[in-house]
Amino acid sequence: MDGRMIDYFDSENQAKIPKQDWMRERLPADYWDKGTQSRKSKQQWFKVNIGILMERMRQNDSATPHVLQWMHGCEGQTQPDGTLRFVTLIKQQSP
Repeated sequence: MDGRMIDYFDSENQAKIPKQDWMRERLPADYWDKGTQSRKSKQQWFKVNIGILMERMRQNDSATPHVLQWMHGCEGQTQPDGTLRFVTLIKQQSP
């Protein structure tokens, strides 16, 4: 979305939250429910792995926030019949 955040996981409320109105309006509730479950799983993975990394790098200050980001994208291709077809381009990134 040209660098715009489209959703995020609210770890306090344990929910995947849309950041763009069009997502909230067009995607069904089960999309957000499944996304919430997926993000909860990623949160557990992150907690385990960031703990290992912090120990190995001797970064024991747990008061400092740690951020993990994924960037995903797609490219729209206009088809001969005028419809738009999207090709997914996935890029994982962590700061």
